[in-house]
Amino acid sequence: MNKLAPFLGKYDTVIFDMDAVNTGEQNYWNSAALTVYEHLNRYFGRDVDPVYCMKNLSEIRKKVFFSDKIIVILKEKGVNSNWDLGYVVFCIALILNTDDSESIYRYAKALSGNILQEYDRLAELAAKRTDRETSECSRSGSLWADMRDTFQEWFLGDELFERLFKRKPSLSGKTGLLHNEQPIVSLQKLKILFELMRSKNKRICTGTGRPYHEIVYPLKAWGLFSFIAEDGLINYDHVVSAERDLYANGIEVTLTKPHPFVFLKALYGEGYKNKDLINGIYDKSKILKTLIVGDAGADILAAQAMGADFAAVLTGISGENAREYFEKMGADYILNSVEDFLSEGVVD
Repeated sequence: MNKLAPFLGKYDTVIFDMDAVNTGEQNYWNSAALTVYEHLNRYFGRDVDPVYCMKNLSEIRKKVFFSDKIIVILKEKGVNSNWDLGYVVFCIALILNTDDSESIYRYAKALSGNILQEYDRLAELAAKRTDRETSECSRSGSLWADMRDTFQEWFLGDELFERLFKRKPSLSGKTGLLHNEQPIVSLQKLKILFELMRSKNKRICTGTGRPYHEIVYPLKAWGLFSFIAEDGLINYDHVVSAERDLYANGIEVTLTKPHPFVFLKALYGEGYKNKDLINGIYDKSKILKTLIVGDAGADILAAQAMGADFAAVLTGISGENAREYFEKMGADYILNSVEDFLSEGVVD
């Protein structure tokens, strides 16, 4: 009979990053690869055929991300959103004026360990190289927004994109990758885990970089949606809303991970004031009974920024190779996957 691992007894709230933790991330990386591929071809004056892209997806991803080595290195440096992944890769390509992924990888590898310190410089260099305004190339500027929309077209497909965004995609013929999603571990084990956590009155939350409709779709399809706390399904839409709210009040801040905002928002609830979260006005004792679960550098940096315990899972892009990184970073627990929450023999 399954039961929760003993170390979970310490926690009242468990907040999951979703991609590569519970949900698979392959289709997100595929969409990011197709986004970079489309923009590179546009930049170098080449046509893009969506039918060809879907038939040759694995080859395109291998070429764009240098056999995924670019994904690994950028996630280690704190790139959390796949929108940002595509944006950083394309900015480097612009700076180097090349679509050679090995050259892009070498440049990415030389970036500092915290990607937040690099965005402004990348934007400035990309703008200079292409004779654009720096603001146009900045993160969340028009270049970034264009790439985000392209990503959404590939991930959602023509029909769903048009329904959600009320406009036609810039390039039609994309069938969408969202519909092929699978959980990254056994769905049966996930349901058992969530049922046991609920039976022990543990609050299950999310702190994901996905927009609402992209996380709700798989959670409902897999029968997991009802386990998530009503005010704890925190996603990218909350980040956008909070940044706009704070900006209107004279506060300009980036709230995507590795900023701890999404995890704080999940812990204190959807209705908690954004300004109070940013200013540290909350009951900090609750953090002592909170566990953050993630697979990437951005997750542990965010957890440590708020003072929460962190469980690393090795189901991310680096797999077992991420163990050394999380050991150096001081993760409280390092697990093979979230299935280890059902195991009593967890090594911490």
